[in-house]
Amino acid sequence: MSVWKTLSAIDVSKHIEKKGKFSYLSWAWAWSTLKEHYPDATFKKEIFDDIATGQVPYMKDNDGYAYVVVTVTVEGVAATEIMPVLNHQNKSIQNPNSFDVNTALQRTLVKAIAFHGLGLYIYAGEDLPNLETTGPYDPFNGKKGQVADLCERTGTSFSDVESYIMADGSVEASIIRLEKKVKEMKGEAK
Repeated sequence: MSVWKTLSAIDVSKHIEKKGKFSYLSWAWAWSTLKEHYPDATFKKEIFDDIATGQVPYMKDNDGYAYVVVTVTVEGVAATEIMPVLNHQNKSIQNPNSFDVNTALQRTLVKAIAFHGLGLYIYAGEDLPNLETTGPYDPFNGKKGQVADLCERTGTSFSDVESYIMADGSVEASIIRLEKKVKEMKGEAK
């Protein structure tokens, strides 16, 4: 079974914690659950150069708002999430303290794990998955065979296609991108 199918089939509802109107999973629970199923899974918290302070685990935009980046790799597939550093009201903040940054890193870790399937429906605003009627969420929208064929023809990895889906907004747009690449490889498109 694929990583996606395994993790998206896990009912996380008993582990959802609430903070105000927001639902979230404990980073410790999410990480331990991932490691139970995929002991070789890894994560990386990005470190950035800061002119004033040296290296820091966050980057800032031109207005001083901070963002953190975490990548989770499972069976060779990397999922990277970038999230703003938020305060206790889930508002972006400028010049965060170390506690704010640490909290953001842990939230981002959980969201990057979710890209592999564990609890992703929380971010869609759903309380519980209905796996009996809808099945687990499928980022390929039932077109995984077509995507696999295009990946093979273009030498593109599924990880890259998942990034395309997030950037393009749909698997259909990503298929068009891959089909264009096939044509370019054949010399049909310029």
